[in-house]
Amino acid sequence: MMYGSVWNLLNNFLYNPLTFYVDTAQYFGADRDPLLDSLIIDIAFYGGTCYSCEECHPNVAPLAATVDCAALRNFTEIVRRHRVPCEELLTDCHWQKESFDCCRFFRPLDTEFGRCFSVNAANYVGVSAPVPKRLVSNRATGPGWLGFRVLEDVQLYLHDEFSVPHSYVDRSLRETVLWGTRKEIVVRVIEMENKDTVHELPIWRRNCRFPWETVDEGYQLYRYYSFSTCSIECFWKTQLQFCNCTHHLMPRPLTAPVYETQVCSFEGLTCLTEHSVDIARARKQCSCLSSCVEPEFFVVHKSDDVFAETEEEEGRVTVRLLSLPYERFVRNIAKTEMDLFIALGGLIGLFYGMSLLTTIDFLISVCRLAIRFLGACHQRWLMGLKTLPGLNTPVLR
Repeated sequence: MMYGSVWNLLNNFLYNPLTFYVDTAQYFGADRDPLLDSLIIDIAFYGGTCYSCEECHPNVAPLAATVDCAALRNFTEIVRRHRVPCEELLTDCHWQKESFDCCRFFRPLDTEFGRCFSVNAANYVGVSAPVPKRLVSNRATGPGWLGFRVLEDVQLYLHDEFSVPHSYVDRSLRETVLWGTRKEIVVRVIEMENKDTVHELPIWRRNCRFPWETVDEGYQLYRYYSFSTCSIECFWKTQLQFCNCTHHLMPRPLTAPVYETQVCSFEGLTCLTEHSVDIARARKQCSCLSSCVEPEFFVVHKSDDVFAETEEEEGRVTVRLLSLPYERFVRNIAKTEMDLFIALGGLIGLFYGMSLLTTIDFLISVCRLAIRFLGACHQRWLMGLKTLPGLNTPVLR
């Protein structure tokens, strides 16, 4: 045990001597109040709570003169300053070992964590932006092999075309990649296919939604539906219910101008912090259906966190398919209207001895009896008419 501890200590000393944090000295000076760093981190990398925001609440005594809360109310500018764009985050990208421009394929994607960059995502930012090129795996190309280098510590998410990263994603589908380490992830995929007749079923019967079947246009944050987008939209509405605002990293609705005033200030972030447990509990009760087209991802291998030996390998990430998908879930209708009709006919025949022929024969017999009954009534009516003695007027008895 002592040998292992000493070896681990020596490795950390030799190969992991650096640490990284948000430096605000460039913008606020070296003689700033230490609480300012906590405020900047909580705002730029908001994660659901902001306890330092209580210090800028109007009901709290003002901070030292070195901290100007009024100057920090522009959260968008703080995020822009301290979160890097795609060009400063990704480099040296390869698909099937052929180089390509990273930010041409990794498009911005707004999530509850802020802006991410995702490849092959359908819900990328900008409706009018040109459609990004897709990285495709098929029998001609073989299993996909994606490689790139990260220039910062990143959180890596694996998701399908219509999904987005969210808080409750499966832990096996997310990975923290520290700068300077190498990481390899091998994935197996089971595709999902829907027969044409499935589209004809109402949503409540098939218990899933297709990407174009959005929930509520008034609260729609993404163009296409998935379980994750529904979860984030529900999270957005839950924040409004508790605090009448949403935090600044949340995606804006597609009708954004109507909701611009609902971005939380310091007071709103304090409210979200106070109700964070209630919001999380309410979010887990959201009635979101699964996606009808979402495939299954299985991570079959993750390499250990190993620090690169050369500069070219620092931050190197490789994500590849184990093989082309050889399994497929097929959703088909098991019981159609005709199946229901046949089953009901069988039950009626079993319990009442009825069939289509006996039913027709029964209806014919009923019609005959009805005709005979009406004929008899008509004859009786004619016989009941006679002329009373001394009168020329027919009387009905």
